[in-house]
Amino acid sequence: MTGIRCKLRALESGDEVTLPSHGLVRVSKQSKRQFEAFGPAAYDLRTVPHDIAYPETTHLTAELPVVGILGVVTTVVDGSPVPVSGTRAQALLVALALDPGRARSSQGLIEEVWPGEPPRSPKNALQTQISRLRSALPSGALESGPGGYRLVLNAEDIDLGRARALTRGAEGHLAQGHFQDALDLVVEALGLWRGEPIDSVRVEADAVGMALKSLQVAALLGLRRYGDALPHAQARAAEDPADERAAADLMRALHGVGRPNDALTVFADLRNYLAQRLGTDPSPATTALNAEILGHDAPKVLQTIGLRAAPNALIGRGDDIVAIEELLHTSRVTTVLGPGGAGKTRIAHALGHRAADSMPVAFVELASLRSGEDVASAIGATLGLTEADYTVGSLQVARVHSIHERLVDVFSTRRGLLILDNCEHVIGEVAAVVDELVAATDLVTVLATSRSPMGSTAESVFPLPSLGMLGPNSPATELFCVRARAVRPSVRLDPGAVAALCHTLDGLPLAIELAAARVKSMSVEDIGTRLHKRFALLRSTDRTRPERHRTLHAVIDWSWNLLDGTEQATLRRLCRFPAGFDLDAARTVAEWSEVEDVSFALDGLVNQSMLTVAETSTGVRYHMLETVREYGEEQLDASGEEEQVALRLRAWSTAVSTRISAGYAGGRPAEMVLLLEAEHDNLLSMMRHSFAHDVSGHVCTLFSVLGYFWAMRGAHSEVLNWADRVQSSIRRGIAETPDDNAVMCMLVLAAHFAYGRQLRRVARVRVDLRNLLRHRTDIAPGLRFNAEVLVHHIGGRGLARKLALATRSEYGDVRCNAYVVRAMLAQNSGRLHESIRDGERALGIARSRGDLWAVGSTSQTLASSYGLAGDQATAAEYYRTSADVMWTMHAYEESMQTRTFLAMALIGAGRVDEGRALVEELASGGMAQDWSPGNSGDTADPGPAHDSGARWDRAQQQSTSASLTAARAAADVEDGHVERGLAQFREALAIGGWPSQDASDPFMTILVCAAVGAHVLHGRAAEMREAVGELVRTPWNALVPGGFYDIPMLGAVACAVGSFEVQCGDRERGVRLLAASDRAVGRQDFPSMRIDRHVAAARAIVGDPTVDAGIARAAGITRHAALQEILSSLPVS
Repeated sequence: MTGIRCKLRALESGDEVTLPSHGLVRVSKQSKRQFEAFGPAAYDLRTVPHDIAYPETTHLTAELPVVGILGVVTTVVDGSPVPVSGTRAQALLVALALDPGRARSSQGLIEEVWPGEPPRSPKNALQTQISRLRSALPSGALESGPGGYRLVLNAEDIDLGRARALTRGAEGHLAQGHFQDALDLVVEALGLWRGEPIDSVRVEADAVGMALKSLQVAALLGLRRYGDALPHAQARAAEDPADERAAADLMRALHGVGRPNDALTVFADLRNYLAQRLGTDPSPATTALNAEILGHDAPKVLQTIGLRAAPNALIGRGDDIVAIEELLHTSRVTTVLGPGGAGKTRIAHALGHRAADSMPVAFVELASLRSGEDVASAIGATLGLTEADYTVGSLQVARVHSIHERLVDVFSTRRGLLILDNCEHVIGEVAAVVDELVAATDLVTVLATSRSPMGSTAESVFPLPSLGMLGPNSPATELFCVRARAVRPSVRLDPGAVAALCHTLDGLPLAIELAAARVKSMSVEDIGTRLHKRFALLRSTDRTRPERHRTLHAVIDWSWNLLDGTEQATLRRLCRFPAGFDLDAARTVAEWSEVEDVSFALDGLVNQSMLTVAETSTGVRYHMLETVREYGEEQLDASGEEEQVALRLRAWSTAVSTRISAGYAGGRPAEMVLLLEAEHDNLLSMMRHSFAHDVSGHVCTLFSVLGYFWAMRGAHSEVLNWADRVQSSIRRGIAETPDDNAVMCMLVLAAHFAYGRQLRRVARVRVDLRNLLRHRTDIAPGLRFNAEVLVHHIGGRGLARKLALATRSEYGDVRCNAYVVRAMLAQNSGRLHESIRDGERALGIARSRGDLWAVGSTSQTLASSYGLAGDQATAAEYYRTSADVMWTMHAYEESMQTRTFLAMALIGAGRVDEGRALVEELASGGMAQDWSPGNSGDTADPGPAHDSGARWDRAQQQSTSASLTAARAAADVEDGHVERGLAQFREALAIGGWPSQDASDPFMTILVCAAVGAHVLHGRAAEMREAVGELVRTPWNALVPGGFYDIPMLGAVACAVGSFEVQCGDRERGVRLLAASDRAVGRQDFPSMRIDRHVAAARAIVGDPTVDAGIARAAGITRHAALQEILSSLPVS
């Protein structure tokens, strides 16, 4: 393993030397002298004298194995693995490679190569295969003799043999407690697998692989990396339910991530399995581990966001890290200064990992930002600060929060480290955000990387020096040698030439690494000569260039000149994909004129380290470094191709948006979410570009999918930030927008304007939508139906007929949507049987279509209806389904909020312990909950839509906290801790901002009804007088957009106010309200809102006859009559 030192000890003298490998070998004095003559850089196993004893624990070279059998059977030719063609040749090589060095008889080989049916002339056929195989191996590697044929190779020249040696080495390190060294060897060994081995190898390969996976889990546990160990431990345990070691490792991992109950369940399952299948018990060691977990709390798991694991050793920065850590302990803000490519990002990650042992750490990358106005949004997106809304029954409740306020709130809860990377291009805005945070809370420490300081009084700066370059063993030369050998292990590295090259590169790590990558096809001397000329030219002609361009620009410029014309054209045309791209995107944007086949150009760019390639959930994607993208922008500007590239980017992004819209309409939202996650930043960048260039139709097309995506993720402020600009673009560009995208764009705007009470804007969208429906004929049926429902008057007779017809549509999404709308309208009217019936039908259709988003939202509607009907147990199951589906859709905030309603339903169903445990699980997340990965949006200049949105979403965090506090209060009251529970109800009202919040907020209305009801039922009604007074002054027709009444909500208000009146006011009116609330099917989200409990309390005060008379009177009227009774009976309506 490159970079790990090994020692050679002479048998006679015990002298030691070092070479770039690891392990221990013993050599004679003669062998030692021969080794010294070769020199460390030329050391190669195939040239070492035979009296060197090869170690059993490690290998001695970083070269590729000569023979590969862990996957496609290969041999190494000119330093690269080449597949062996032909199944017979593969079987022959495997037969020899499984026991290298030992002669195999001709007959034995024939039986293995042609099992069961030998050829007509077996020996001739074998000789033919031997001749072919000999040509594929290094000279002299295949030898024949009296005993047969053998491979003249060491065990570690075979990848399976090397894996075995690494396994033994890892076991040794593990036994000594050297967990990181053990993990390094395991990772290297697992990297030898290149696919599924052929049948004759599989058993042995699987045995080694299982041992390595077990060692990997043990090493991760030893490093206390429980979260990383968990998935591996789960996979190991699933392979063999009787494997006690695997079960014990899984128990340790679960305990380590704070899931002791799950760890205990693993032990219980193991014990049951052993007893039932084998008639035995777990070993004493495993039993002792179970007892230990029972008696101890889980270790505290600290949250990190955005930190990447180090891909290799950080060279030459130990002293710098120590110095920066000292600044972090004494300064609130520390900025690491240095030119581009100095390694600031790498050091920031290393510092973050070291700090993560004692505090939460968030790493925010700012390199992709094109505008300073996006700084706060980028930080918020990394921390997961979305504005997800609550859904209460059929009502969607949302309140926008200033992103600056959200940041202060998050960092005011506990000590944490915020790392801001690549700040130089937005340094003023970064300074403003950091100053605000530092002034608001003393719990946050900020580490920034930049080319220029913030200029803040709280800031300490650390100028990051270049890597040391003095001498042949300097950090700079070590970095070059390590990276060069990783690319071409056999490269000749002259110490003087390497030192001179590193000096020419100014000791900049990125420049050194880019240069080292070129040794794949060039010598060090050639690199030094060509690079030196480029640097001299750049520095001598433009001293005013930024430092980054005086260094990295020269490296990239030189790399650019190594590309052929096709590769250059491809790179400059693809530089506007900040989130990377796939092959289809590359073909659309770059495959024209001299680029006839872009795939060949991409291969060349990957080989030249100008692109990276990665497997993702959506397929293979290519990425450019940010500095390479910037260089590509320069070349694009100079090429005269900018306009053509912009047109092709619009065509590509329009096609992607159309595909996403069709996927949503076709019931494939989960697949579309993955696609949108991959392309989000690309589409957002292109939407900004199109808006800047007044391409209105393209803005609408892209907003249709981005806005819907933001809404699903709960990032409603992102929609509102763009709403003004998009609405101004609609009438200018809607003709250029594809049909489905145009409809979706308007639906997203209308929904957010409606919930923001912007009725004039809603009316304008409805007018535009009517015109669109009149003139567009190719709109997807489901989208057309949704649009037609929106333009209908919600209380009109035509809507009911339309819904009835739609439930018989030939299109599944139309039927599903129609049943959902009918279910919601029935719920609002208190017709719960109809609501549940239509909701169940909608859910069945959604499941049959595989439409996960419809399954989640419909399940939530059903949960609300069952809760209204008093069946909290069934409601809980539907809430659970909804939460799980939302999580699958990566709508994490929505899922967390739905789990809050699940907790309330569990408490209402009498499963108080389960509900309380869920509440505590949600509440205990603290920063971990807020710092989960979120979506990325845009912070535009606030307009009227944003200002209006702020009025209904600025208390999102308080609302979350209030809901959890209220659920905890309900659990306490149900458990008999009445005083504590009532106090927490009052605290929940205070957290939610009552009564200063908008009184028409449905969620706060429910919370107030629950709090009033709890106090009334326990003889403390007088303490709620102010709350009741505020409650009855609510403009009830504002509870639902459109101005109609939510009957169950008013029923809940009637129950709370009526019960209060029975105890503290007009008892006759109170009884009237209680009776009407039952007829109106009042909401019963909390146990303290249960109407039967309040009726029983009223009987105890006014007597059965009075209550019975009121109930009998109400039973004879309709629900709408009950609504009018409630409105007329409230003190203020």
